[in-house]
Order: sequence, then C-alpha cells, then structure tokens
Amino acid sequence: MRIINVLSLMALALLLTQCYPAGPEYVDELDLVYSNYDAATDFTAKKTYAIPDQIMKIDDDLVSGGGPNFVNPIYATSMLDRINQNMTNNGWVKVNKDQNPDVLLAPVAYELTTTYYYGGGYWDWWYGGWYGWYYPYPVTTTYSTGSLIVTMLDPNNLSPDDKMRAVWGFVVNGLLEGSTAEFNARYAKGINQAFTQSPYLKIK
Repeated sequence: MRIINVLSLMALALLLTQCYPAGPEYVDELDLVYSNYDAATDFTAKKTYAIPDQIMKIDDDLVSGGGPNFVNPIYATSMLDRINQNMTNNGWVKVNKDQNPDVLLAPVAYELTTTYYYGGGYWDWWYGGWYGWYYPYPVTTTYSTGSLIVTMLDPNNLSPDDKMRAVWGFVVNGLLEGSTAEFNARYAKGINQAFTQSPYLKIK
C-alpha cells in the first residue's frame, strides 16, 4: 500500500520554491500543483469531511515550539472556500469535526523568501560553489514563494502508534506577489487544478 508521507509533501513544497534559481520572470512561473494519493483507498465508500476554518502557518514560531500562527483571513478564506466548493462539487458533505467525519482535511501554509543577485552581483555558494565578478552595487531582487499544503486524513485508519493515515494530499506553490485579488485568483486556479487531477475524489 502506498502511503502519503506528510513530511514528504512539506519537503516537496520547499523543493518547489527552489525550482527557479535564475529568478522568475513572470508571476505565474512559480504556480505549480502536485497531488498524490493512496491507491488502496476507496473514496466512494466515504461521504463526509471536516476542515478547520483557519490555515496554520509552518514558520519559525511553530518549529521552535511556540504557538501557531495563521494565514491572514483575506487569503485563507478564499482558499478554504475554494477547497470546500471543490469538495461539494465532488459529492462530499461538510460536517463538524465532532460529527465523526469520514475524512479530515488539514491545510497548512509554508513561506520562503529568496534573494537573487544578478547583473554584476555575485553568486552565493548554493548556486554551484563559485563566484562571479564582484561589483560595488550588485543588482538584486527579492521574492517570496508560498505553498498551500492540504492533506486528507482517514481517522478510521490508524497506524500502530495511533496516527491517522494520509490518503490524499496536494501542494499548490505560487509567488506571493500581486494584488489580493490576483493572489486569490491564482491560488484558486491551483486548488481547482489539484482536484481536476484527482478524479478519484468524485464520489457521486
């Protein structure tokens, strides 16, 4: 049985943010979508799901053991609404987490900021271990990429140490630039694509 590893999805999100060492030329160049699932899972035997009303951030505070931070609602609400709409379109019914849902959806967000040196600057070691010509005023650009990571967990399928099995998941990676409307539209497109490439989720 193939099992989705949530940490693998997080590692993939980090990898996707580093796919363009030369820097993006257009906003949508970093909009990428990946999905995977447990082929042994019969999704048609399930019907209900629960999802939080916030999206937790994977950040330094969380890693260091502090309290969780959450994505700004002006972005999170749009992403959650899009997820819920796609689940409804695929025949799923949303319930509260205390109503014994068949699956749980766990959304989290990860952000990485990259600084790119060009046009007379120098290459740092992670660009191959060599340095170009140094000039006093290197030209730089900084951009942030963010990943929405959503994992579908089966609360009725536990491991020996009582951890829920992940049966589906997707990553939407995109550039964190543009207006709020542009950002929400691009992530909505990515979420739609994740469901489009997951036809097994359509239960009726």
